[in-house]
Amino acid sequence: MDQPGLDPAEHRRALDALRRVNWFSVGTRAVWPRIRSYHREHRRDDPSRPIRLLDVATGGGDFPVRLARLARREGLNLEISGCDMSEFAVEHATQYARRSGVEVNFFARDVLTQPLPEGFDILTSSLFLHHLDEPEAIGLLAAMRTAGDLVLIDDLERSRAGWVLAYAGIRLLSRSSVAHVDGPLSVEGAYTRDEARELASKAGWTRTQVIPRWPCRFLLVGEDR
Repeated sequence: MDQPGLDPAEHRRALDALRRVNWFSVGTRAVWPRIRSYHREHRRDDPSRPIRLLDVATGGGDFPVRLARLARREGLNLEISGCDMSEFAVEHATQYARRSGVEVNFFARDVLTQPLPEGFDILTSSLFLHHLDEPEAIGLLAAMRTAGDLVLIDDLERSRAGWVLAYAGIRLLSRSSVAHVDGPLSVEGAYTRDEARELASKAGWTRTQVIPRWPCRFLLVGEDR
């Protein structure tokens, strides 16, 4: 899915497959309690100011769109954005948000070569860390930690069970040939929980949690600048 020149129709099918995978694994359920708690604590300072959230490497935009739905349902004043290096993904995500009836600002940004934008309180990322080698991962984690008060990264955990689940699950959820290849490869390239904690330490994180969650994933949490 990361390869340049991917056929647009295949790219669209792969993004739709990723949306189904994210729906099945309910990544937003893992991060939402922490977002809600942050909102409750920091709204006391200035109730009129929205809490600003950026989803990094947003892909098809399903993760921030779900967060926007939750915010609307619970009456939270969140201003949500998402960025991705792919112009195609940004357009796909924008259309998806429009169809979903929520407001999310998507824009193009290669976070490995360009600095993260300023002014965000919370930074999230779902299913991106496993695409990065160690130097790239450390660089991104350091940048995200500097850019926001709260960082929430939901990703695959490398394991045999995870590989089997990815191989079988993606074939049940999608007909995308790109996703069929990308799923197991993603697990092979993923980090273990201990490795993720070590990456965060090397990136300068001081308050870190690595929380295991179903199915074969973890939530990496960094708090307080």
